[in-house]
Amino acid sequence: MTLVLCPVYNESGSLEEFYGKLRARYDGDALFVDDGSLDGSERILPGLRDHRTFLLRHPVRIGYGAALRDGFETALERHYTKIVTLDVDLQHDPKEIAAFQRMLEGHEVVLGSRYARRPVQPGAPPQRLAINRYTAGLIRELFSITFTDPFCGFRGYRSSFLKKARLAENGYGLGLEILLEMKRTKTPFVEIPVETIYVDH
Repeated sequence: MTLVLCPVYNESGSLEEFYGKLRARYDGDALFVDDGSLDGSERILPGLRDHRTFLLRHPVRIGYGAALRDGFETALERHYTKIVTLDVDLQHDPKEIAAFQRMLEGHEVVLGSRYARRPVQPGAPPQRLAINRYTAGLIRELFSITFTDPFCGFRGYRSSFLKKARLAENGYGLGLEILLEMKRTKTPFVEIPVETIYVDH
């Protein structure tokens, strides 16, 4: 059983459009974790709720990582076996959720990568691409493990990995912490290409 997990912080400008795209491509369970939004997102989210959409809300902002960790905890409590994370800022296309579901049949972790294709798709800001390549190279040098897109939040996990991962980071560093936990636990993974979308909000 799959849960799509979406962290939210001040996304009022994209929430409704994202939800429409999500439900056009995916009819399963979805959990939105609102990390103390103050821009009206907290008023929009209840209106998007249906029998397969669930909400959690932090009264104050704790962090992107905390939102994901609370989502992971909820997924494990409710016995979901596949968890797919994506952001609601329109930079992840819900049509690709199905690919993560398929790949999770044979892998504990599936990482989306905007840079796995060669040549890299147009649309990536040069500065972001440079930072990503530098960080990927540093991880490869320090930990002898290769990721082409360590910052992409479009990912899939089996519950078996989340049960053994030791996650503590509350901020954006959770994405890197997860990669290090994959290394520590010797968890096999696969990268799959996802569309390169950058939106200037």
